[in-house]
Order: sequence, then C-alpha cells, then structure tokens
Amino acid sequence: MANSTLDSELFILYDLWPGVCWPRNIPQDFPTGSACGHNSSTAVFPVGTKIQVWNGSAGVPGWSTFIYLKLEMQDTTNVLAAKHMVAQHTDAAAGGLGIYDVTNEAASLNTDQKGPVAFGLSAMTVDYYGWFWCGGVCPEEWVSGLAGDYATYGGTVAIGPLTYATLETAGTTYGEIGLNVADGAGESVIGHALHADA
Repeated sequence: MANSTLDSELFILYDLWPGVCWPRNIPQDFPTGSACGHNSSTAVFPVGTKIQVWNGSAGVPGWSTFIYLKLEMQDTTNVLAAKHMVAQHTDAAAGGLGIYDVTNEAASLNTDQKGPVAFGLSAMTVDYYGWFWCGGVCPEEWVSGLAGDYATYGGTVAIGPLTYATLETAGTTYGEIGLNVADGAGESVIGHALHADA
C-alpha cells in the first residue's frame, strides 16, 4: 500500500525522552532563531533540554514540548525539513554516540518502531544542534511550517495508539520515517491518532 497522511490537528505526540521541562523563561526568538541555538554548530543549551509552551492561536489549543537534540545524520536526498520525523541514530545503541543524537535517515536508525522520536522544525546542518517538536499538540503557533499533513505508513492508521515506520515511498516533503498504527508487541507508542489517515 502507498503512503497516506494525517493532519497535524488529528494526532497528539507523546514525549518519550528523559527529563523534565526547562523551568525558566522561554529563550528569545524561540524555537528556530539563532539566538536560541537552533541549527548551531555548538550546543547553546544542554543537549536534551526540553521546553514546554502553550499553543493557542493556531491549530489545536494545548501544550507542546520541544527538545534540544543533535542532528547526527540525515538522508542525502531527503534532507531534514519541517515535519520530518527523527529517531535515535544507530550508534547510540553501541555507545558511540549520545542518546540525543538523531537522524531522519531510515538506514541509520537505531531500530524501527522502538524508542523516542521528534519532528524537525526546519532545515539543519549535519552535526549541528537544534530544537525539535517531541510532545503534545502540534505547535503551529510557534512553527507555522509544522501545520498540515504528516506521512503515514500504508494507509493503516486508525483512531488509537501510534508508532513509526520506514515509509514505503520517501520524499523531500515528509522524509523517510512516518506515523504508523501501533499493533505489535514491543513497539513504542509515540502518540495517539484522533482520526484515521486519509
């Protein structure tokens, strides 16, 4: 079956990353400005820092969580963009990299359907640090590029728990990894679909 889509307002993302949210003021120019360390060659915040914001004026009202990660690898054709899902890089399992090193390339995932995920906010440079959406409602008020459709695997998503999978057809719009119905033992539940995919 071919890829399908699910609108940004029709699912909630679960934050599976360790740690609690930053208890201080939201940084200036958050989340994609250079002042807050997005797409930076050096980490401006401790990697793994999380910030929670209220999304109120666009999309679904509710809380959204961002996390500061390192883009360790990206697909050479489908380079990271807003709405691209990222997961832990394969070397994190072997202790070669940190648990906060991520990739949008299916071939360099730690493993499919297991572990925490997040979504890119914009284009980034490999080995740079930046903010990613990791939990709650889609933060459309904060990053307008996150609004709209997200890729799903095989047109199988129904109301209920979500996991992720390598998409049948990769592309620059959605990348290589997408939402999938959680229907097997041991799969990480990364969110909840409020509607079936289109």
